[in-house]
Amino acid sequence: MKPIQEQLSSFANPALPGRWPMPVTESGKRIAILQARLAAENIAALVAYSNGNGESTGTVRYLTGWMPQGSEAVLVIPAQGEAVVISNDKNRARAFKLRFEGVGKVVKTTNLISSLKETLASVAKPGEVIARCGEFDLSLAREPEFRTLLAPYELVDGNAIVNKQRLVRTSFEADKHREATRIADKMVAHAMSIASMKGVTGMDIMSEVEFLGRRLGADSSTCWLALGPCPDETYFELFEVAAPLRRDFRLQIGATVCLDGYFSQVLRIGMFEEPSARLLKTADAIIAMQDAALARMVPGAPVHTVSDVLEKMIDEFCPYTRATDPFRFQACHGMSNSYSDPSVAPFLYADRDKSRDIESPVVMENQVYEVHPNFTLPDLGHVVAGDVALVGPDGASWLSEFPRGIFRID
Repeated sequence: MKPIQEQLSSFANPALPGRWPMPVTESGKRIAILQARLAAENIAALVAYSNGNGESTGTVRYLTGWMPQGSEAVLVIPAQGEAVVISNDKNRARAFKLRFEGVGKVVKTTNLISSLKETLASVAKPGEVIARCGEFDLSLAREPEFRTLLAPYELVDGNAIVNKQRLVRTSFEADKHREATRIADKMVAHAMSIASMKGVTGMDIMSEVEFLGRRLGADSSTCWLALGPCPDETYFELFEVAAPLRRDFRLQIGATVCLDGYFSQVLRIGMFEEPSARLLKTADAIIAMQDAALARMVPGAPVHTVSDVLEKMIDEFCPYTRATDPFRFQACHGMSNSYSDPSVAPFLYADRDKSRDIESPVVMENQVYEVHPNFTLPDLGHVVAGDVALVGPDGASWLSEFPRGIFRID
């Protein structure tokens, strides 16, 4: 086996080629497509709220090219005319101007509701139809304010309208996911390299890895770790992984990146000692599960079949059911401007209502899926590995380039 530094050499250099935010033309195209749909359905305007944390963030991010964490914003897109972003955070409003002006107007305000009322009055009359998005992320204080503001209008579901549009992906988006995946690969490589140092702790690995992602330009950069001879679950907090690593530990890592609004994630297993035959067999089984799911990602195939093949193979390999497994999370999800793309999410849940599978959207070119089979084995604990797949015209391929299987740290 090659020395670890030689194996990691292709990932160790943090330099990335020049990157670019979403161009005005891309935002403009998306808004123009949406406006045509609004006009065709006699909808006066779409109003999209985001709290910067929930799924509403992905909607605003998709249409404007940016949405900050932990900050409120409202996007108003009339069927005809200029789109408007309203922000009550002066720093975030400044950033919106850098990303969105040229496509629409940015309003900096100290009163979100008052400014929204004024903007809405200029594009829609009482009694006209408004498509509403992001209402599920309204706080208990905000919800009655929005309900009162929108009461004079007839409301329809704007989330469904935008989510349907988000199914159709472009090569620009595919390139963004590719760049985000390169950062995630480097984060995993950095974790394996740090783990080889004597006395290192999980806290050291987590903090260094997350810093590297930000240093490489990620909007957000996070990781979880699972540590121990038989790790039982994943840990997200520094204080949960403060102890030094031992030679008998298994290191499992999930590195998640959002770059210019586009997500990626790479999950890997590392070992100091020679892995057991049982663990090697399990790692090979996980790869087989992933590749079976990849084979289903052919344009035109129902999305739910990707999840179905994964769940069937996991059930055949794991002695636990999904309901009885001590620790298991979802095995696959779409990725876009959202960590879990809402346009396909309902059809990838293992415990979904399968009577609705007839409504399943189909796999389309340039879509991106994260495939991370995971389950618990009594003798190994929780095991997981994950890769990002990009759908091409004839099928899908893996974007992740870090070696699959068990990575030998020493």
